[in-house]
Amino acid sequence: MKKIIVLWVLTVVHLFAWEALQSTGQVASQLNDPKVIIIDVSEPEIYSKEGHVHGAYHTTIGQWRSAHDKHFLIKTPDEIQTHIRSLGINTDSNVILYGHLASPKDMLHSTYIYWAMKHSGVQNVAIMDGGLEQWKGEKRFVINDNPTAPEGNFTIKSVPNMVADLAYVKQNLGKIPMLDARPSEIYFGITAFNGVEKLGHIPGAMSYYWTYSITPEFKVKPSETLKKIFSEGFGLGQNQEILVYCTGGLETSFNYFVLNGILGYTNVRLYDGSMREWGNRQDTPMVQYKWEEFHPMVEVIK
Repeated sequence: MKKIIVLWVLTVVHLFAWEALQSTGQVASQLNDPKVIIIDVSEPEIYSKEGHVHGAYHTTIGQWRSAHDKHFLIKTPDEIQTHIRSLGINTDSNVILYGHLASPKDMLHSTYIYWAMKHSGVQNVAIMDGGLEQWKGEKRFVINDNPTAPEGNFTIKSVPNMVADLAYVKQNLGKIPMLDARPSEIYFGITAFNGVEKLGHIPGAMSYYWTYSITPEFKVKPSETLKKIFSEGFGLGQNQEILVYCTGGLETSFNYFVLNGILGYTNVRLYDGSMREWGNRQDTPMVQYKWEEFHPMVEVIK
């Protein structure tokens, strides 16, 4: 009898467990749930003209980041809390994000906002797989209204170990594995990137272009495939500290989402300033023309 009860409890927990990546069908089944807040992350004219999921509120990437010299960083906790509340989000809300996916890069707004929300203490955040294109392709209903969200009561509780700053990266060169989310030719230093002065990558960082995790239809690859890439290919442990970075924080947010949200890696930090900060300074080392694997270094490159 006890075994039956335990199995029933485990089944219930599984059924109601919040998944970070949700299908359009899962999202559709929650449209009438008052605890579920659906948010469209496209540009305003796209949100209005192309339509959106019924009841979806609207945000843009610019409402989450602010410029600091040549790079961007997540906005202050007070600014983030005010904006999260403006989206009708309460402390116990479940949030689903999605974008209008005309190109792969359109996926990055959802993943950065996912990271920003989790960093700010929103417990249950998800992304709708395939975006609005998948939704429309299945002939699901869209609307062109502009609903106003009631003021939410969310109180920010920042999670500091989800973000890395310049000093943290310097202190951990060669000590923890780092993943560079940029295209391989930029990582290798063959190709320059507009807005980044120095060529190459952070010493010891490994290359993993974020688009390797998506299909031609702009959907996330199966979790078993991704698990093999990071656990077998890169040898990364579930509880191992990992640092991810890219050009300016967006591309690497996809790697963060895959590692933490889908695969359950528990100790992933995102370097928000990324190469727009690191690659434009004179006091930061770089490596060029070299493919690297992670090996703890005895002495850090100066």
